[in-house]
Amino acid sequence: MIKRELTNIYLADFDLLTESLYLSWIKAFDVETNQLDSSLLKELIISYGPYKYIHTTTKENYTNFTDNFRFNHLTWVNKFLDQLNQDTFSNHIELYKQVICEVESNLFVLKTKAAQIAYAKVLLRDFDKSHVHKLKFEKSESNRQYKEAFEIILDRRSIAEFSIENKDLSTAFTDYDLSVRLINHLDFIDKLIDLFCCFEVDLIELARMQKRNLYIFDSSKDESLSKKDWGTTSIGTAYISLPEGDQSGTQVSSKFQSTLSNECLINIMHHLYKKKKLEKPNIEIWLYWFNRKCVRIPEPLKWKGSDTLLSNIIQHLCGESNSTTIKTAFCTQTYVKPTRKIYESGKMYKDIEQIITISKKKNV
Repeated sequence: MIKRELTNIYLADFDLLTESLYLSWIKAFDVETNQLDSSLLKELIISYGPYKYIHTTTKENYTNFTDNFRFNHLTWVNKFLDQLNQDTFSNHIELYKQVICEVESNLFVLKTKAAQIAYAKVLLRDFDKSHVHKLKFEKSESNRQYKEAFEIILDRRSIAEFSIENKDLSTAFTDYDLSVRLINHLDFIDKLIDLFCCFEVDLIELARMQKRNLYIFDSSKDESLSKKDWGTTSIGTAYISLPEGDQSGTQVSSKFQSTLSNECLINIMHHLYKKKKLEKPNIEIWLYWFNRKCVRIPEPLKWKGSDTLLSNIIQHLCGESNSTTIKTAFCTQTYVKPTRKIYESGKMYKDIEQIITISKKKNV
């Protein structure tokens, strides 16, 4: 039997958070210019006061707490964590972490994949409140607006500087209720994605298909601001933290991001090997560089074709061609920009496109 007691309690609290975020956003948003008034938004954030959660147990004693508290999927949040101290974070008994346990228990009760997916869709429906703004934007513009608002809310350092500028020293170093509640909810989403991944349910892809917003924004511009190197996970377009170095001491860079299935990527790998463009490819290593597998000691791929063809193929598979990732994954010092029109008129493009088309038809 599915339990919803804790989930429903959390939803009630989350509705209050959503209302607070919505009111702050709508008051600070200029409909004529389609821009947020960041100064007004900071005033509104401060008006919610300090975080009111009372710890009831002793938190685990970490040497450096924030180093152990990192987002695996919503990695754009990570750059704000160094502004927080240990007391800012809730301990393991806070409500949203109890809800994760309740969801996990329910997943074990649901024996079929269809039932687990239906349960995931219900949760996505209940937790997605992005429609509340009721202002119509293109998807990319909507995401930009959300991220801009969230970053201002989470940026405690910027808010502290704003307080000092306005002579309000009493609130300059306060942890604000609105921002801490938001970061806890984003952590809830992050953990929920990980949980469903254990049951082989891709919550990110499901959210995309259901047009639900999990607030997983493009992190490419944020990665350089993080203390660590953040790569990508095995599902969808999410992100997962990587160790600072592998067993050999080599610094690990971000990996390729592709929406293609594992089977499709493997078929493309075999085709490239058949055409003598890849030397002795290993499926585990190939999928590792496409975010699908964990490998203890990752090795570079061995490319035998031209540098131009390589960048074109990566752009074909991923939608973009990242020079840093290509150099890392293929252990090369050379990168040539893609020549899309020339590539698309060639046989390799047609062969790979045929593999992709066949794969998509099989999965319909």
